[in-house]
Order: sequence, then structure tokens, then C-alpha cells
Amino acid sequence: MGNHNSLETYVSLTVQLYHDIAQCYPVTRESRFDLRTLRKRIDREGISFLTKGLPSLCKAIDFALHSEMPLRIRGFRKKPGTSIPLFLGWLIERLFTTDGNVKENLDITALRHLRQFLYFSYKLSLPYDTKTEESVIESFIQTELELHNMEFSDSVVPVIQKARLFISRLFDGFCPRDIIPRHGPGSVSTGEESGEKSNFSRIYSSAEVVFPFTEYFMLGLNQVADQYDWIQGLEVLPHGIAKVILVPKDSRGPRLISCEPLELQWLQQGIRRALYPWIERHPLTAGHVSFTDQTVNRRLALMSSRTRKYVTLDMKDASDRVSLELVERLFSGTTLLDALKASRSSYTRLPDGRVVHLSKCSPMGSAVCFPIEALCFYALAVAVIYTKYEEQSSLRPSNWLRESWWAKAHDSVFVYGDDIIVRSEDYAPILQFFPLVGLKFNEGKCCMGGFFRESCGCDAYKGVEVTPIRLRTQWNHRGIRDARELVSWVELSNSLHKAGYSLVASAIQAMVERRYGVLPYKREPSRNIAEWDSGKLTIRPLHSKEEKWSSSGLIGWIREDVIESRINKERGIRARLNPDTQVLEYRSWTVRPVLKRYVVDGWRECLRSLTSGSKRSDTGVYALPRRICLRRGWATA
Repeated sequence: MGNHNSLETYVSLTVQLYHDIAQCYPVTRESRFDLRTLRKRIDREGISFLTKGLPSLCKAIDFALHSEMPLRIRGFRKKPGTSIPLFLGWLIERLFTTDGNVKENLDITALRHLRQFLYFSYKLSLPYDTKTEESVIESFIQTELELHNMEFSDSVVPVIQKARLFISRLFDGFCPRDIIPRHGPGSVSTGEESGEKSNFSRIYSSAEVVFPFTEYFMLGLNQVADQYDWIQGLEVLPHGIAKVILVPKDSRGPRLISCEPLELQWLQQGIRRALYPWIERHPLTAGHVSFTDQTVNRRLALMSSRTRKYVTLDMKDASDRVSLELVERLFSGTTLLDALKASRSSYTRLPDGRVVHLSKCSPMGSAVCFPIEALCFYALAVAVIYTKYEEQSSLRPSNWLRESWWAKAHDSVFVYGDDIIVRSEDYAPILQFFPLVGLKFNEGKCCMGGFFRESCGCDAYKGVEVTPIRLRTQWNHRGIRDARELVSWVELSNSLHKAGYSLVASAIQAMVERRYGVLPYKREPSRNIAEWDSGKLTIRPLHSKEEKWSSSGLIGWIREDVIESRINKERGIRARLNPDTQVLEYRSWTVRPVLKRYVVDGWRECLRSLTSGSKRSDTGVYALPRRICLRRGWATA
């Protein structure tokens, strides 16, 4: 980020955001001091002051809010004799007393404004250096060593036995062989591109025992007979080797992802497709373990920020710390365990070429990582709470009492991936037990006291959401038009304007239109969906995955205070009435997938179409993953 113009863009937007906030309060002299300090710190520290310095201040504020500890600020001068920093002190003192304690009736609007300003650039994706890469890889290796050397003490056995009993009940009747495999969107360690993923060329001995090649990778006996010689010539390998890659995450550095071998990814996706509905609909886990709907955890976090009925727990390196040994102990006796072991990679290759034996069960990048980690966390938490009830009881429990304890323990825990919510009276033994089996908490982000809660992207205080809107995508100063850049920055402007930050939203709008031309205004997409259920019309909120499909393909500005048709006409946006749908359309930028044509085999293309549910007639044409382009076209507002 040595480009001065690039840095100045982010500084300018940060200043505009500051003015948006400051105009809501009677400050003058303090504003001049803050802006002067902001400029000085950026001149000295560069963009890291926006991406690291300001967020560190906000993390200290968040910690004080949910830990019930006094405010402790580092890296900022304080007002004499107080715990309040000079920078933004006029806003922070609306939240804390001079000695750093949380005010009983703090100004929640000020808290929302403060978190918005301090966290604005925290998620900005920036280039990272070799030293940062090495640090991430070294952390990965260190975690592997910890899992490899970890021994389960006798003290954990009772809880693990109860968790295993729970998982055995859950998967009673589940058949992991009854799956429909499919190709995933991610890259594979064996190097095949999107249109080549049906070209299976390896048989893994470890997978063959549970998932025979001729049954799970071919359409049937006709294909087997037709391509018998090809099958005989396939390479046979004892196990799969994944590949570790680093992908951009945010200002803190890259994220480490595992690319699975093609044939194992095919099986993993099939297992995941079977696990999601089974777990989400089963009476033991329905409404408590979710994979497709974050609203349960978000609603609980919002409610508990007012009632403090539940606490939110944040896991550290969650997917990397679920060991194979832990999964073997928890899933022992279930048919699922053999399927998980058969479809996992035993080794992974690091970016420097080293091959490491994996002690974790399923790294991030494996399709089964998300459901298995969530289930491990839930089963262990429920078992820990059940054990607590058992230890507290002076009676010999009857079968009825045992079932009552199980029911209470089930109702106490909610899990979405590595986001865990548990009743306030039950979290302490969970914090003590999880590290004994290799699972760690990020205690600085676990919200267990005060009125601040955070889960699944919802930050809340006393029943009010205070989640900041974050700048994520870099602005390219080479003047290149990029589809992801345009979509990201338009969405950022729309979100900021809706939240009341009109100055910075307008600044982004002007910046975007200087590069991409005038964009149309459009209506805000609906957040609800109408459904017929038993002959009755019901309205429900859209799930998070449905929202992205609810709007049109038109890229444009959403402003509730304008009439779209009138202002678009004034701005010279071309419009037409679609003769087929009788809906008004505008001509502007639209986003299209990047397509590539491959030479495909008929059998394999048929297998791909049947397993994915694709009804396309353009055989051999594939959309490249994570690749989109801009096209001028007509779209509805």
C-alpha cells in the first residue's frame, strides 16, 4: 500500500465518515483536534493506523463492555487523571466514566457511531508480505504438532462418552453411503479446472472400501462396460494429499485454506449434502445446530444483549483444532465415522513443498469441515452441561431425570459453525472442558458479562444492533474497471446511506461514477418472501443465502428519499418497458459469470448434470468459480 493516491482515498473517506458522525453532536474544537491527530498518526503509521490502530481502540472498548472490566486503552494519550483517551474522547466519555467503568445508561447511538468509525477499515483486504505468510503457515504447523502430541486424560472420558451417546442417537438410521456426490466450487489439489472436474483419474484405496469407484464415480454398469479399459488404467493411490493455499482475508493477513483432491472433494460434497438436512431437521438438533440460517444465533445475540440470558463464545482456530482422535472418539460406533475417514486427506502439501501428516479431521476447505466441527462443539457442550447437572444432583438419577437433564442441556446450546451460544449459567464448565480436548476459545471475544453480545455478524448492546459497516475491497487506482470492485463499493455506499452516513456514501457514489459512469437508482430488494403453506399465505424473512438472489441484476444506488423513475430520467439513464414481463428496465452495468468451453466426455458430462441438477443445454460450458465480468445490459430496478 505504498501508493499515495490509494492511501489518500481511504483517508478521505474516513474523514467524511467522521464528519457524518460529528455533525450529530455539539463538538467543534474536539473535531479539529481529532482530525489533526488522525492525519499525524496516518503520516507516521500509514494505513495500518486505519486497519490496526483504530480497531485496537475499539477492541479495548468492546472488551470493557462485555467483560465488566474498566476500560484499558493503549497507544493513545489520555485526558489527565482519567482513563478516557484524548482522541475521540468526547464520544467515548458518553460510554464510560472518567475511571473507565461502563456508564449505567450509556449512549447507545454514540456506541454505534464509535464502532462504525473505528472498525470501518478493519476488514480491508490488503497485500501481505512474506513474513505474514510465514507466520500463518507456522501457526498451522504448530497447531498440527499440538494435536499430534495431545493426550486425552481420564478426566475427559465421562463427558466424551455422553457426547458419543448423543451423536449415536442423532445418527441412528443415517446411511452415509446413500449420498449423491457432486463437484464443489473450490480449487482442487490435483489441479483440475471447473470443466475438467468430471475427469476422474485416480482411485484411492482409503476411499474404495466405503465408496467403490464404479458405484460413486460412474453412472452404472453400462458406463463400466463401455470404459472398462479406462478403469483398468487408472492410478491407484493409498491416500489423498491436500494442498494448503493462502487466500486474501483482511488487513490482518491471509486465510489458510485446504484444497482437497478431486475425487475426495466429490465424496465430501455428497456427505455434506446428506448431513445438512439430517442435522437441521432431527429432533435432537433442529433449531439448535444450523448451517444455512444464521438468524437463530443473530436473534439470540440481540435478545441476550438485553436480558443476558445467553452468552456468546468465540472459538480460536476452530476448524484447525478438531482433531481426528476427537472425531474418532465422538463418532465411534456410527456408520458416519468410516465415511469421514474414507473421504479425508491424510496429508497436506504446504506452499514451500513440504508434506505434513494431518492430525486434524477436516481442515477448512473440506466440505465436511463445517458440519463436523459444529456437531462436535454442540455434542460436547451438551454433554458438559449434562455432567454438571449430574454432579450437582445428590439423587441417583432415574431414566426420567436423565431424559430431563438431556432436554435441558439440548435447550441450552445453539451452534452455527464455530459460533456458540449457551445459557449464562452453563458456560463456565464449557470454558474449562474444551481446552482439555484441544479446543481453544478466544477469550477476548467471548461475551460473557455486561450487555454486549456478538454472534454470526450481529453485534448488539442492550437490544440494539451496533454492527459496523465495513470497507472490504481495495480501490484500484490504475483506473481498471472491475466487476467485484464495482459491486462491493456500490453495496458499501448503499449500506452507509441507509445507516445515516450520507456524506461518506455520497463521496463513494461520486468516486464510483467518475470511473464507471452514471449508474441508475433502484428500489431496495425485499427482505421477506411470500409462501403458500397448507392453503394459507405466509410472509417470512429471507434467509441469508436467499437474500443475494432476491434483488435484480441491476447495479445501482438505493436511496429511500428519491423517486427512481424520475431521477433516472433526469440523469439520462435509458429505460424501456420489457414487452414480455411488462416491467420497467434500465440499461446499465450488469454482472455476468465468466464462461469457458471445454471438450467433455458424454458419460462424465451426464454424471455432472444429474448430480448437480443442472438443466443447461450448453454442454461443456462452465462458469469459472469466483470470476465475474461487467456487461452493459437491460435489467429491472
